[in-house]
Amino acid sequence: MSTDTHTTGNAKPERLVRLDQLAPGKPHRVEYRGRGILLCRVEDTVYAVQDTCTHEDISLSLGVLCEYRLRCPLHGSQFDIRTGKVLDEPADTDLRTFAVQLIDGWVCLPAD
Repeated sequence: MSTDTHTTGNAKPERLVRLDQLAPGKPHRVEYRGRGILLCRVEDTVYAVQDTCTHEDISLSLGVLCEYRLRCPLHGSQFDIRTGKVLDEPADTDLRTFAVQLIDGWVCLPAD
């Protein structure tokens, strides 16, 4: 889930994409440190989950997002983008989620 923030510490969050480049309701894949992350904008909130389905090795960026429900394009598994929880089979393992921040119009991941 995204939060508006301004940072003052030494570790700067890493910019992924400008918020205005994310169309509401359309999954957007980004690469971050060698891994695919799927950004999903619902109204003015951005959620981030792993991009690969936990049932089969396929990009969820090819799937369909309806409100908070993300459907895998291969076998129809469904996940809640807010929590990563499986909502419908055949997947039985939740997605990894990532906390994102909105900083000066950018979607960012906190620095490690």
